[in-house]
Amino acid sequence: MSFKERIVNNKFSLVVSLPSNSLELAKAALEGGAMAVKVHCNVWHRASGHTFGSYAENREFLKELIALCGDVPVGLVPGGEDAFITPEERLELEEMGLGFFSAYTHHLPCHMMESNVLTKMAAIDYTYNQNTLDAVRRSQIDVLECSVQPGENYGTNLNYADILRYSDIVEKSGKPCLIPTQRKIKPCEVKHLYEAGCKAVMIGAVVMGKEPGAEEVKAATAAFREAVDAL
Repeated sequence: MSFKERIVNNKFSLVVSLPSNSLELAKAALEGGAMAVKVHCNVWHRASGHTFGSYAENREFLKELIALCGDVPVGLVPGGEDAFITPEERLELEEMGLGFFSAYTHHLPCHMMESNVLTKMAAIDYTYNQNTLDAVRRSQIDVLECSVQPGENYGTNLNYADILRYSDIVEKSGKPCLIPTQRKIKPCEVKHLYEAGCKAVMIGAVVMGKEPGAEEVKAATAAFREAVDAL
């Protein structure tokens, strides 16, 4: 089952975005109940403060990660503002067994949308508007990542205005919507995301910490998985 099929068919899903490219942390996330795992290359990550190496530097890690995760889909942020994988590297990732990619639309090369293998998870930021959502509805995007919090909101508490905003995006975009923990979302707030029509939450450095150990990753993942299973 593809990542897209899981997101669509599951009542609600839990994705873990690892703060660093570590097999130990990936194993901890799996033990905690992660339903998908996401990592990065070619980017600086605001929430964790980490710089991730190139695709070439992460190639062997990615192979080992995909093998470790087995049936649990693995996703990759394949680049950002300064660098991105090539079409040839995308094809290599498809053959490797990668499940999905995730990237901001304003960083995303058009060739990534040509994949017939990878689930296309594209992110909009706080500059989106109604025209953006109209275009998303008509697009080939499979899953919409709602990274709509400006930088000054990172790590602050979720509020009901956020829930209303997410609900509006769900309705107007017509896509399965995933909410990343830009705000410091609590496990007990997962039910509000679900009631807003969202299909997944993706936890990362904001809730796990910038330098978490395996136990912290496992504990955070388990707490969110318990909340997801309780829906």
